[in-house]
Amino acid sequence: MGAEPQDRPMHPDGVSYPPAPWHLYGTAYLSLWQIRASSLPEASLSPDVRPRTVLGRVLVGTAFAVYEPSGMLAYDELLLAVQVRSGGPLSVSVPWIWVDHPASIAGARALWSIPKQEAAFEVRRDHAVEEFDFEARAVTTQGLPLAHLRFRSRTMMPGRWPVRTSVVQPPLNNGGGCKPQVSEVRAWARASFGAATWNFPRSGPLSFLRGRSPLMSLRLTDMWLRIGSS
Repeated sequence: MGAEPQDRPMHPDGVSYPPAPWHLYGTAYLSLWQIRASSLPEASLSPDVRPRTVLGRVLVGTAFAVYEPSGMLAYDELLLAVQVRSGGPLSVSVPWIWVDHPASIAGARALWSIPKQEAAFEVRRDHAVEEFDFEARAVTTQGLPLAHLRFRSRTMMPGRWPVRTSVVQPPLNNGGGCKPQVSEVRAWARASFGAATWNFPRSGPLSFLRGRSPLMSLRLTDMWLRIGSS
């Protein structure tokens, strides 16, 4: 699926990646959090991309995703997204995201200004212990922990659910006068509610969520995701 390697764009670092749009297939484990806007680190968003607040609070999402070979690229991913004012009511910005695939890093940075970084993942699904059916950890390339998730699925919702949003990203080169880049994301998935237990280390970039409980958690299975336009 996608362009042949010799036809792919090339990042300045010498890594090739699929051209837009990307079609990905996999499973995501998502939690939504409502926190005070003042708790969000100042460095997480640029002055041109501001969080959407309600009564001084902002909606934040964290997710582990496992993309499989049925899509353009197969890799593991950890991200944090923040709901923002620009681009429409369902727009988000992604200040932190880690993956374990060089083409995913290169393409996301070049095509959509998404600041993907490299990390190592340990993922377990359908664990023998009945307390949970998914567990994932992510650490930096230096071995520093980023997040640990245990997820237990509960109630499955009927049918497949469409989601359409925009990802609003400031330019990675911090160029003066450059407007944020807005990219369309569409997804279709089967959804089930679940219980998620997250652990964020004190020294990590997501430590501002440490000790908090998410508003809700979902497992998105049989998920097709399309990002970008032709």
